[in-house]
Amino acid sequence: MPDTFARDLRDYDSLCRAFRAGDDTPSAALENYIEAIEASEDTVQAFAHLDLASARKAAAQSTERYKSGQPLSSIDGLVIGVKDIIETADMPTGMNNDIFTGHMARADAACVRAVREGGAVVIGKTVTTEFAIGRSGPTVNPHDVERTPGGSSSGSAAGVAAGMFALGFGTQTQGSVIRPASFNGVVGYKPTLNAMSTDGIHPLSRSHDHLGMLACCIDTAWRTARWISEQAPGQDGDGLGGPADGRLTAVAPARIAVARTRGFEDLDAESAQAFDDTLARLRDAGVEVVEPADDPLLAGLITRLDRIVDISIRMVAFDMRWPFRGYMKIDAEALGPRIHELMKLSEEVTLDEYREIRAAREDMRKAATELGRGYDAFVLPAASGPAPKGFTWTGARTMLLYWSFLGFPCFSLPVMRSDGMPFGLQFAGVGGGDFHLAQRAKWTLETLKKA
Repeated sequence: MPDTFARDLRDYDSLCRAFRAGDDTPSAALENYIEAIEASEDTVQAFAHLDLASARKAAAQSTERYKSGQPLSSIDGLVIGVKDIIETADMPTGMNNDIFTGHMARADAACVRAVREGGAVVIGKTVTTEFAIGRSGPTVNPHDVERTPGGSSSGSAAGVAAGMFALGFGTQTQGSVIRPASFNGVVGYKPTLNAMSTDGIHPLSRSHDHLGMLACCIDTAWRTARWISEQAPGQDGDGLGGPADGRLTAVAPARIAVARTRGFEDLDAESAQAFDDTLARLRDAGVEVVEPADDPLLAGLITRLDRIVDISIRMVAFDMRWPFRGYMKIDAEALGPRIHELMKLSEEVTLDEYREIRAAREDMRKAATELGRGYDAFVLPAASGPAPKGFTWTGARTMLLYWSFLGFPCFSLPVMRSDGMPFGLQFAGVGGGDFHLAQRAKWTLETLKKA
């Protein structure tokens, strides 16, 4: 048996053009994804629940719409996996916890309803760690089945990498989209907080929870997020900007800032060198790359951001008191050790401390936004190295905490390798600057792939 099940990924934009031209159909494309599932799911185990019959029906309907020249949207026919903390009315939502075994929601989550109304094909529910923060599920990394796929959006990242679907919904509270994207060599996108509705997604931390995309390419991630942000915007969200059909043009960044946080202490030598080599390639391509040593304001911001490593988890634990205190009363033994640890931590965090952390976050947001006016993006690694071997640990979160805590947009771009494995570049922006960031992320991805 081979030790890799990763596939070369065909982007959905090229498929969509073929659908419109009559050179391909959503039904035929779906069968290609099903072929990949049949070839690798027994080993990769990306799915918590699979519904091929419903997917085939939805793809057939999409095929007829394209034949009549009337697709519903720019994502009509897109095959999507849905993380199993996101509710679906026609499939169970199990949270990777026995309390929710067989649980059926009465309605789709807002994001699921939005993509279905756009003609997308929902193929199944993807494996998550317990409640997106606890013990791991059975999923392995398609690039090396002896390694973790990362968490918590394990099945969504691994499923895209194995060619089982074009896009997977993920969620990120601290690092659960960007890190598995890095480990599995796919594009990850975490938007500005509240750009898309999280209604129908099991809550962890109202101050941190984001809906995100794991996708075969940046255009697919952006196009899908753009559609959802219009059809199911988050509360007080301002949308994502850009053309309504999700078209994305590559624009070269003029100037980027290197966010050399304390998270760099976690990098092994090979991963650190891969990151520095990537910065050199960007300089060669004409981008001004600024280090903290060259900009005192940037250095000052990094010092402030490093507080996040200590305070983010305290904010998350406080938020988790509901509903997890209730779950503890229902069946404490059904909850894994990480949930118990966080519930214990939640008892230490007072409301006054929580308010102080919120105030500190607002100050950091203002400082990052002000500094960000002089830069097109901030860059740092999308993980603390390649996927670790084994399955008891899904990898360090440190590199991911900063932009999750701020609630600002970021991408993981699959442009590096370390220890023979994928390793992503984290390309981050300021709140509400998603479209600006996405254009420059696209250029960066395309340029580094060619280099």
